[in-house]
Amino acid sequence: MDTLEALRLYVTIAETGSFSAAARQASVSTSTVTVALQQLEEQARVSLITRSTRRLSFTFEGRRFLADARKLLADWDASIAGVQDGPLRGPIRMTATQDFGRTEVAPLIDHFLDLHPAVQIALHLSDGVVDLVEQDIDLALRNGPLADSALKARLMLRGRRVVCAAPSYWANHAAPNHPDDLAAHNCLVHPRPGSTFSSWSFTIEGRPVTVRVAGNRVANDGGVLRQWALDGHGVVMRNDLDIRKELASGALVTALDRFVTSDANLYAVTAGSLSSLRVRTFIDFLAKNLVAD
Repeated sequence: MDTLEALRLYVTIAETGSFSAAARQASVSTSTVTVALQQLEEQARVSLITRSTRRLSFTFEGRRFLADARKLLADWDASIAGVQDGPLRGPIRMTATQDFGRTEVAPLIDHFLDLHPAVQIALHLSDGVVDLVEQDIDLALRNGPLADSALKARLMLRGRRVVCAAPSYWANHAAPNHPDDLAAHNCLVHPRPGSTFSSWSFTIEGRPVTVRVAGNRVANDGGVLRQWALDGHGVVMRNDLDIRKELASGALVTALDRFVTSDANLYAVTAGSLSSLRVRTFIDFLAKNLVAD
């Protein structure tokens, strides 16, 4: 059996949930689907799917292989379409942080889809780290520094974390001169699970130091924290890429700049070694249009 055909049947198994459903969708026999899987497992020398009388499940290797299979097929289809001068088409599944995703990414998705109407983009907003393989995500926009992994990362924008508040807050509360002074301030917290406080990282006399902060407002959404800071309710630590308009206008004013030295660059992160043409085109589009002010 042709390898591309086997890959298509493998992806169809994942999409339909069973061998028989995959066979019906592809208009082939169930035995043909079984042969396709056996062929791929022999080539990969690993089990990709485990089967029982009631259900099937993908192994860890099978899930990783599925992500690459989808990208390989998408790239092949896009290449054929490109030779035929056809448009980009198909889905892009991506994730970004909640605040940056709403304010910066969503408007650019509108523009990209105007240019490529045959593409569909699913945007998942989360301030947590989403597993690209487990969640079948093509692209993540993440702030660094990034942990070492097999993921591919492309630098999009350079940024850093800043401590800031509205001028009205600083007018009523003396701006801190040292990270320890934050103990006297109402800090707007993005909590750890089950916690009402947060830990902010600084560099003091060349050494990394973590300072525990707390306040009367806690939210797991960066946009909510930003708005509370704009309304004068307290001090927040944010990536300056998320609040660059507010910093430029003076609506938010930073403090402790000499102690906040860690980079928080923005990266486009993909799983595996191969991304589809539409994903690569979208990343190029974002790199061109996510221009620092």
